[in-house]
Amino acid sequence: MKRSTAAAVAALATAGLLTGCSTAKSDGSGDRAASTVRLTTHPTQSFQAGWNPFAAQPNAGVSFFYEPLIRADAQNPTPQPWLSDSWTFSDGGKTLTFRMHSGVKWSDGRPLTAKDVKYSLEVPLKNKELNITGAPYTSVDAPDDTTVVVHYPKVGYSDLYAFKNRNIYPEHIWSGKNLKTYQNLKPVGSGPVTLNSFSPQQITLKIRKDYWNGTFPAVKKVAIVAAQESSIRSLLLKDKLDWSTMSWQGADKNYVAQDPEHHKYQVYPLLGSEGVLFNTKKGPTADVHVRQALTKAVDVGKVLQVMGTEQPAVNPSGLNNKVGAAWLPADLAGKTLKQDAAAARAELAVGGWTVRNGKLTKDGKSHPLTLNVFQPYANWVDMGTALKDQWKTALGLDVIVTNMPESAFYQKEPTGDFSMETAFTPPSADGSIFGVLSTLGSDYYTPLGKGAVNNFGRFNDSDYNAQLKKMAAVDPTDTARLKELAGPALRILAKQAPFLPIGASASFVDINSSHFTGWPTPESATYTPSTTVGPDTTLTLQKLRPAS
Repeated sequence: MKRSTAAAVAALATAGLLTGCSTAKSDGSGDRAASTVRLTTHPTQSFQAGWNPFAAQPNAGVSFFYEPLIRADAQNPTPQPWLSDSWTFSDGGKTLTFRMHSGVKWSDGRPLTAKDVKYSLEVPLKNKELNITGAPYTSVDAPDDTTVVVHYPKVGYSDLYAFKNRNIYPEHIWSGKNLKTYQNLKPVGSGPVTLNSFSPQQITLKIRKDYWNGTFPAVKKVAIVAAQESSIRSLLLKDKLDWSTMSWQGADKNYVAQDPEHHKYQVYPLLGSEGVLFNTKKGPTADVHVRQALTKAVDVGKVLQVMGTEQPAVNPSGLNNKVGAAWLPADLAGKTLKQDAAAARAELAVGGWTVRNGKLTKDGKSHPLTLNVFQPYANWVDMGTALKDQWKTALGLDVIVTNMPESAFYQKEPTGDFSMETAFTPPSADGSIFGVLSTLGSDYYTPLGKGAVNNFGRFNDSDYNAQLKKMAAVDPTDTARLKELAGPALRILAKQAPFLPIGASASFVDINSSHFTGWPTPESATYTPSTTVGPDTTLTLQKLRPAS
């Protein structure tokens, strides 16, 4: 699940969507072409033409055109080669050298060289408004066509994983363009596709015959379909869609059971979790006793039952107990939150709080509590309802739950204009333990009222930040040292409760194998079959074979 993708606004009528897919044949809409994979990348009512990867919300298909230097995910967290064959740190971790894969060509036939990589990595350095993730390096060199050297002002070990999200763009296309406004109607990339056709309801991509990284025996085209969640479910059930990445409440009964042979609902666990993020800088939730009270009042198991998406409970530190087992200290390993209403009420008392007329009260002042819920996620809406009921039962609190559309939610989140919000807690970030923990660190801390790109709850604990500083200086291959340093940081999160972790973050995958076989499974996969993560999408498509 990725909240960063564009969200649904209004549902398409299923009949209308199916009618819209009943004319063209060669692109897989209507009488489907046997070699066309039909998928969705996110719930949306329609597409707009243009594939500018620097846009605030890039259009569907961008991840098919552009690729990163490395790949890594929860199923295979160690960085793996992609556009680069190898990489080494030197100068005490202040210099990172990539050796590029030879023979890679852009889709217009021109070679991809180190100069393209240099150009791409310099974009956030030369365009501060595009440096939203805070690229920590200061310069990039390309001494020859296959070598790229990245320079850091301090130890850069912790930045390696971030290169899986830094795509490479052709300098000869983008140089001189306005990166914020250029539409990029005819995208040129190193990825496995070219643009075949566009309509507001479907983007059709054609597999390249000259792709540098392998062949696609069963797939000639990919059709990205515009559909809202309800229509996505209908298309999957009617064999009109092969692949989606959407959480599905009651999937076992409502989807898998309808055709157990072909209907697959898969959950690929991530390192982090999702739940409620507390604002630690204003209002009652700035008090750790209030945060702990709200946490101890919750029966996580019952909330997850209401959510119905098959997510397991997580560690009090926010890590997935299974995926994060290698990082959890012995005193936290395997633990989950347990409801204790008496302890929750005691926490309020220690903090000097009482509950009157459903509101928190202290020093004669009443403080209402609010929870902003990201409405496009149905399971998060159900999470909010369940939490409201439990806080009322355990503590007598009448928490105001507001289900917000994407635009309204994103207006409030970056500036910290909330008391509590549904969120990834912590986000799974780049998949590394440092990447997860650093999302709550001082590098992302921004005062209330100013836009932040992470750490929206403004957690700022000096001991926690000190541990992160130590972790940043450790070679990522030294896992023993990283675990030693991660332990105290994880204990701080469990004690300070900057968030209430409910369930494990996961990538949800919906598959209808009526037309193609060879889909990975969570038990055997070395990558997540995502429709939005370029290398993983490519690997999935390459392994497909026609169904008999």
